[in-house]
Amino acid sequence: MIWKSSRRIYQKIENLFHVVLPEDYTKFLLDFNGGVIFNTEPGEVYLKDIAQFINIDVLYGIDTGKSECDIEYWTDKYFDELLENTIIIGDSLQHGFIVMICAGENAGVYYYDDSYYFEESNDEGNVYWIAENFEEFWKMLKNY
Repeated sequence: MIWKSSRRIYQKIENLFHVVLPEDYTKFLLDFNGGVIFNTEPGEVYLKDIAQFINIDVLYGIDTGKSECDIEYWTDKYFDELLENTIIIGDSLQHGFIVMICAGENAGVYYYDDSYYFEESNDEGNVYWIAENFEEFWKMLKNY
């Protein structure tokens, strides 16, 4: 399932959360505006840091008509727990979030294991690197 978006709408997210969304991610939002990864589609991503797989469930969009599928809803809900320049862009079947740090030396796509699903996760470390940028992450999903 895909929701439509417009350039004006993604600027809403930039203004709300004081981020500048990377160009590869804004292109994805304009083309797809998120969507559900169905069981028949590739959706596994390998977390090298802990040698575990996650299964992407949903990539959030903007004003999708379903708050539980919106970047704004989840980023606002967890805003105080996120690093600066970070938004929540999706979730996994393991009940964790896909987050994107939009700027700085740690910019990239990460898995945030807020539910401590993995044994390796604890209060000192529960965020795991996935990709340098959204385009690299998207290719992982499409080519798995």
